[in-house]
Amino acid sequence: MRALSAYKKYAYYIYKYGSAAKLKNYLLNQKEFKARTIQMKSLPYKITVDPGNVCNLRCPGCHTGILHKGRIKPQFLTLENYKIILKNFEKHALSIALYNWGEPFMNPEMFSIIEHTHSKRVGSTIHSNFNIFDEQMAENAVKSGLTHIYLSIDGSTQDAYSQYRVKGNIDNVIENIKIMVETRKRLKSHFPILTWKFLVFEHNKHEIEDARKKAMQLGLDSFEHFMAVPKLTDIYDLAEQNRNNSDFKPGESDCQSLWSSIYVNPNGEVLPCSLAFRPEESFGNLLENSLQEVWNNRNYISARRMFVDPTFEDVPLPCKGCSYSIGKSCHKIVNNKNHLKLEIEE
Repeated sequence: MRALSAYKKYAYYIYKYGSAAKLKNYLLNQKEFKARTIQMKSLPYKITVDPGNVCNLRCPGCHTGILHKGRIKPQFLTLENYKIILKNFEKHALSIALYNWGEPFMNPEMFSIIEHTHSKRVGSTIHSNFNIFDEQMAENAVKSGLTHIYLSIDGSTQDAYSQYRVKGNIDNVIENIKIMVETRKRLKSHFPILTWKFLVFEHNKHEIEDARKKAMQLGLDSFEHFMAVPKLTDIYDLAEQNRNNSDFKPGESDCQSLWSSIYVNPNGEVLPCSLAFRPEESFGNLLENSLQEVWNNRNYISARRMFVDPTFEDVPLPCKGCSYSIGKSCHKIVNNKNHLKLEIEE
């Protein structure tokens, strides 16, 4: 595997897509998070836009996979709507994560979306189960300017792999990787960077090293593994467990997502964190309002406020039902009276 591929990716982002305005926004965002500013001047620099909450697999840890009855209506992001959404981010984003609750390569306009992103001097990353792929898609991946593909492969054998990636076929995935690696080589491109991402469970942990070796043999750029849970992590269920756990202690840090990150559904609805997926958890819509309007609306300001004023209770979902909310009374009040003087905008 090529050394320092992750560093190479970020260096490429800065070289290809960086600007003084983007750096200034990032630094201001960090400053505002440390100060727990609730009405912000900076904009989010971690941006996720879901190309579609539709998937060909049935992974038990995903609400799309288990067909959760509370999820938003299955749909694909259109290029037309994406252009509207991207206008909010193109001046301050180095990269956009084009994935969330589905299989990105099922979107028929996926490569046009990537190409448009690249044309606006913004990088792009995708997570894919890679069961749906072919030679033409491999060429499109290179020519569109896609920066990085994380390949979600949790095992080195079909038996272990398919226990979580239900309906997936690892032999098919391996063949698709070979196509992608060969196409990249034929077109003399270093991109997209390819990373084997291995979610670790009890049933597959013995295959980590074998999977790492396969990744090297296939010519992938890197291999990463992460501990995972076998079923859907619902923030409300987790919060209830913590509420009933006398040993639960909230972390010393606050939820940085409310300051740095934004998650956009295919229909333009904005979610405050990666675990949100219900319609009632929306903080706004970027097809109806600008990012500046949404980023400092009542929902966002109220959610940030609970980390400034532990007595504040008017917190919107999903934040109100989150473990951070349970432990907010244990958080230190930021010693800056200016925060509490800010009015919540409608």
